[in-house]
Amino acid sequence: MGGLGIAGAVVTYAGTTAVAGVDLDVAVGEVVALLGPSGCGKSSLLRAVAGLEPLAAGRVAWDGADLADVPVHRRGFGLMFQDGQLFTHRDVAGNVAYGLEMARVPAAERRDLVDELLELVGLAGYQRRPVATLSGGEQQRVALARSLAPRPRLLLLDEPLSALDRALRERLASDLHDILRRAGTTSLYVTHDHDEAFTVADRVAVMRAGELVQVGTPAALWAAPADSDVAAFLGYRVVRVGGGGRLGLGPQALQVVGVVAASSHTPGPPGSNDDGDLTGRVTAVGFSRGRTTVTVDLPDWGEQRAVAAGVAAIETGDLVRLRLDPAGLVDL
Repeated sequence: MGGLGIAGAVVTYAGTTAVAGVDLDVAVGEVVALLGPSGCGKSSLLRAVAGLEPLAAGRVAWDGADLADVPVHRRGFGLMFQDGQLFTHRDVAGNVAYGLEMARVPAAERRDLVDELLELVGLAGYQRRPVATLSGGEQQRVALARSLAPRPRLLLLDEPLSALDRALRERLASDLHDILRRAGTTSLYVTHDHDEAFTVADRVAVMRAGELVQVGTPAALWAAPADSDVAAFLGYRVVRVGGGGRLGLGPQALQVVGVVAASSHTPGPPGSNDDGDLTGRVTAVGFSRGRTTVTVDLPDWGEQRAVAAGVAAIETGDLVRLRLDPAGLVDL
């Protein structure tokens, strides 16, 4: 298969194993995200693919050709990091054109490519802007255009949006999805944010303690996490159910359907009520993205978040009735 092939990759630092025998393929034109918490080995694996870290064992190949003896600058890979690492003494066009200059691309062709790339990343007309005058999001767009300019056969992105605020990260993640596909660039994208990974990538590879624990499309991972730890990392709240099993509650799995009078109901174990609903005591009330949310203390499950859309006048201390939405649940 063409593209990137990683087989049995091991990376060690002073006797500590950071990457423990990872196998992963990235097809030409595909965007794959390496997802996991800090210290799980995802950036070490990315650096090994780039040639910045040696492999203690295993193989990194492109189109089947082993890259073990190929130096970083001859691999044909592009790199984009968290801070962008722009050249402050160059304007926007000068930054984007840097790799083209190193490749001795003729000036007229460079100008055309810079104009094309700035339009691609949403910065048409920014050529003469000093990079210090740009916002954080604009600077990352310039860094992306610079990374794409030499037309790398593989683009490696290491937490490129993590320094930005949440709203900007969400907007740029969506833009990155579109830009990478319009450019047709094969990409390996490192992030600790599952929403970002799900937005940008065609497939997501979940890492834990140096190992690859699950690979799949965002929809497949969300529908069937490999285990409780993966489920919790993806945003499920894992609770114990009868018989020793575990259940993953998605962000909207618990829904408040009414407030009950304290004299008519007392909290009981989840699912124990005659009508099949749950009851619990509200310990906090909030508001998020246009919806009222509550924290409810449920016997056996402890405090859990619930959505209270359509139920007005909920207060801390209220006893509420909740319903489980089957579409938001996974068995673990």
